[in-house]
Amino acid sequence: MTQKAVVKKLLPGGLAEIEVQRQSACGHDCASCGGCGAPTERIQASAVNRAGAQVGETVTIEGDNKAVFRAAIMVYAVPLILFIALYAAARVLGQGEGVAALAGVAGFVAGILIAIAYNHQVKSRGATPFVIIKRS
Repeated sequence: MTQKAVVKKLLPGGLAEIEVQRQSACGHDCASCGGCGAPTERIQASAVNRAGAQVGETVTIEGDNKAVFRAAIMVYAVPLILFIALYAAARVLGQGEGVAALAGVAGFVAGILIAIAYNHQVKSRGATPFVIIKRS
């Protein structure tokens, strides 16, 4: 997965803070599209600066697919799976709809807490899923 980004700041350890314009779900670059009128979102992240890019340069970044998918699973799938699992477990144990819904919400909140803990772990390791591969 490659994208264009702008280097905003150089960081210690050979890293750079980059700003990526989020692409639409259809895979097109929203900046050059007038189709849906959705507001564009800019995401800031850090990337390994292998290309020696400088502040203000437009660069091509590559994402580590495994790291990106792992993060997506932790953020989206784990809370949903825990919600469904605890809701279903409460219903199987004969609990009413209200208790099952509360169990599901508790599972969802636990999933979010797991995702937050995972994010802190990734940040503390200094891991970044992006690498600057080319200066434009």
